[in-house]
This record gives sequence, C-alpha cells and structure tokens, in this order.
Amino acid sequence: MPISLNNVSLEWPNGSPCFSDLNATFSSHLTGLIGDNGSGKTSLIRVILGELQPSTGSVERPSKIAYLPQDLGLQPDTTVSDVFGITEIIEAINAIEGGQFNPELFELIGDRWDAAEETRAVLSAHGLELNLARPLSTLSGGEAVRVALAALMADNPDFIVMDEPTNNLDAEAKAQLIRSLSKSTVPAIVVSHDRDLLDSVDGIAELHDGKLRLFPGNYSVYREALANEQEAAMREVRDKKTIHSRQVREREAMQTRIARDARRGKKFAANNRKPGMAMGLDKDRSEKTAARRGSAHAESVESSLAEYRHAQDKVRDDQHVYIELPGTALPNGTRVVEIPGLTVVGPERVRITGPNGSGKTTLLNSVADGDAGYAIRNVGYLRQRIVLDPNRSVLELVSEANASADPQYIRDQLAQLLFQNETVHAPIGTLSGGERFRVEFARVLLSSPAPQLLLLDEPTNNIDISTVNWLVSALESYAGALLLVSHDEDFCERMNLDREVSIDDLT
Repeated sequence: MPISLNNVSLEWPNGSPCFSDLNATFSSHLTGLIGDNGSGKTSLIRVILGELQPSTGSVERPSKIAYLPQDLGLQPDTTVSDVFGITEIIEAINAIEGGQFNPELFELIGDRWDAAEETRAVLSAHGLELNLARPLSTLSGGEAVRVALAALMADNPDFIVMDEPTNNLDAEAKAQLIRSLSKSTVPAIVVSHDRDLLDSVDGIAELHDGKLRLFPGNYSVYREALANEQEAAMREVRDKKTIHSRQVREREAMQTRIARDARRGKKFAANNRKPGMAMGLDKDRSEKTAARRGSAHAESVESSLAEYRHAQDKVRDDQHVYIELPGTALPNGTRVVEIPGLTVVGPERVRITGPNGSGKTTLLNSVADGDAGYAIRNVGYLRQRIVLDPNRSVLELVSEANASADPQYIRDQLAQLLFQNETVHAPIGTLSGGERFRVEFARVLLSSPAPQLLLLDEPTNNIDISTVNWLVSALESYAGALLLVSHDEDFCERMNLDREVSIDDLT
C-alpha cells in the first residue's frame, strides 16, 4: 500500500503555516525527500507516521511503517538487543536455563527461542559482529546507524521511512545501504542530502516554500529539470519586463500627446479660430478620447506589471547563509598538532580516514581534550553528535561562547545565519537538525579566542545541500588548521585538503 497525502496542511500553534495543501502519492520503489533545513521535512515525516496530526487533510498509510529517525534518540545504556527488541526474550531464556520455571517466561518467549542467533545472523549479514549486550554508546556513530538499519530491515515492514540514513556511514557501509535499498521490494522514503544515495532513487519529492512537488528520476535528473525550469522562468521575467517597460513608455508618450493637444486647444480657443460651441464640442470629445486612451493604457500597464511580478514569483530567491571568521589566521611554520604519527604545521588541512569503529572520533576527542599529545591552545570542535540545551535560546548559547563580544555583533552574525529578528530567541528544541548545526557552528567559530585549529567530525550530517554548499564557502575563508573526519566524499573533494592520513597510522 502506498502513502497518500490528501490536501494536507500544517499550521504552528501561532497560526503560521508550515506547509499547505499537499497532495502526493508515494508509490515509487525509492523516493528522496529533499528541502532546505527548516522547510518542514521532519514535520512532514511526523505527519506521515501519524505522530503529528495535520491541521487539515488526511493521510492514507499502510499499517506497518518502519522508521529510522535522524537522531536515533537512544539512551546511553541502550544495547544492541534493545534495538532489536529481544532483550526481554534473551533474559527470559537465560532465566529458564538457570533453573527458573515460570509460565510467564515461556509465554514471553513464545516461538522465539532462536532470537539471539537470528539477530546475530542479521547483524553478520550487515557486516557487524557484535555482542548483543553491548551498549550503543560504545559504538561509533556509523556502527550505531548500521545496527538500527539492520533491525529496521529485519522487521519486514510494509513501508520504510528514513531520515538521513547515511549519516556517519563509511563508504563501504553506505554502499551496502544503497545496495540493500535497491534490492528491497519494500517502498521507501528517504530524507537525505547525500548525493550518492539521492542519485540511486527513483523519484524526488521536493518540499519548498510550503509546497510539495514530485519529480521523476534521481537527484541529477531533478537538478537538470529544475535548472531548465529556472532558466525558462528567468527568460519569462526578462520578456515580461520588456513588455511592461514598453507599456510604460507608451503610456508616457500618450500622456505627452494629451498634454500637447490640451495646450493646442487652449491656443486655438485664445485665437477664436472656431465658434465657441464648436470649440466646446471639440474639447469634450478630446477629453473623452483622452480619458479612454488613458484608461486603456493604465490597464495595459497594470496588466503587464502583474504578469511581470507573477513571472518573478517563479524564480527562486533562496536565502544564503554567511559568517565572518575573524582572528583565525595561522602563520606558516606554526606547530599546531603533534601526536604519534601526525604533525600538523601551519594552516594545513588534514583528513583522518578509516572505517566505522576504527577510532577517528576518539582521536579527535583526545586532541580536543589535550590527551593525545601537543595541540595549539585555540581549538574549536564541531562534534559529530551535537548536544544543546533544548530550553535555551539561539542568542543565549552563541553569546555564552563569546561573552566579551558586542551583543549587536552576535545578532548581526546570527542574522547572516538566517536567525533574524525574534528567531534569535527561539528555543533550541524547536529547531531543525540543520538549524541546530548552524547554532553549534556559530558557537564554535564565534568563540573567544577564535579557534586556530578546527576539528570537524562528520560536519555534513543532518544539513541540507544548500547548507553544505555554504559550509564549503565559509571554510574557504577559514585561515586556521583543520582536522576533518568525514565519509562525505563530495564534501571532502571540495575542501582543498592538503593530505589524508589513515587512522591505522596514528595508533
């Protein structure tokens, strides 16, 4: 059964619209849901799942939808068996094998006596050999995602919904996910900014300006279609502007003629070239004709202006983010990092590579904490898992990182990050994943003193493609040293890295 949206609208408690009148049927094998951060993708997913009731409209959905959230939301002590929902079964089996006899234990187990072995087999098929009692907090971000994906696939759902499933996945794990989704017979919606994943989908659903549009084909096909559409829209704008300008010129010329004829009429009247009655009739006819012409031209001008503005509305005017990075310059020859196997000197940009679970995040934590060897004092760390107090505001958290800065300077920088006017007072808990990323980025980069060594751990997680583009541009002006951990190959290629170092060479 597909998922169908029927005139679905959602309003926030203050009455402002999130999206309106969405009509769509998700029946393709694999659909990529895209849109800028804050466009409402996560809210739409919640509506689809039934977690959030739409303001108007209805959703038709299959009974069993498997969902992988952007933030897994797992407690620190959550184990692998918890993710698969077999912890109680394993405990019951262990209790019976230990000599307990309780009918409730047998009822709990049912026919799942092989649950542990079955789960290990599923994990093995996904390239994971893990103790079922192992806490997820001891796994890398990529490993945790792979465990959740394995559990999701094993549940035999009618429909799959995934929010940024490739976050933290290394190249092999991502390729495995794409292969699994391609082979799966279960229809799926994936919210993603990952180009490799989006180029494997059958259709693109774009949420933009509160409206949802479906495009056949993968992301590359969508981009080409959108580019052609925007080119045609801009051409229409130019044409409509030309027409409007001509109409304005014609109206001005007509007004000039009317004024000239009026002056001639007065001159004729002053010279008594016609009898008074005839002159009056001529004046009356002239005024009526001028009025008709003036009205017709005014309508033409207004009509052409309306068409021009309508054409302008078709051209996207997407907002762009920007941030200043003062005080990050690092002279050549400055010793920045010195740990076994790695020395960074001056404004070098180094990528740390390795598969999930190899210790890349652990290394960055050690550098940030000063436990791995020498590191320059001014270190900024953009962590893989962003944890911010959901009850505090954007302005509070960013100001806290640079208490000596002029409050207006902080507000100006936040405005460049699209936190404008009252939005600077928005609680963190109300923000999208990409918006929280921008807050954390501002906290790190606008801190005092300014970071001259920047540690980035999977920085493109949970942010849309336009924000990735902005991040690349922002980091182009960063003059300090940089240590990067990322499985986003497209992003890494654009970062002007000086070299790559395997984690195996640093241990």
